[in-house]
Amino acid sequence: MARQVDCQKECTNGCILGDKCPNLEYLAQARKLLAETSIDKLIEISDSRF
Repeated sequence: MARQVDCQKECTNGCILGDKCPNLEYLAQARKLLAETSIDKLIEISDSRF
């Protein structure tokens, strides 16, 4: 049985599950977004959310 982890609380300094993390696909999506999006666009997105 896989260990249940509250990522928001337990992984603040990096993922504690490594390759067993069930959220790896989201990490890949986030890395892609950061690599392909300008800092100005990221700031614009952030400003529209808060």
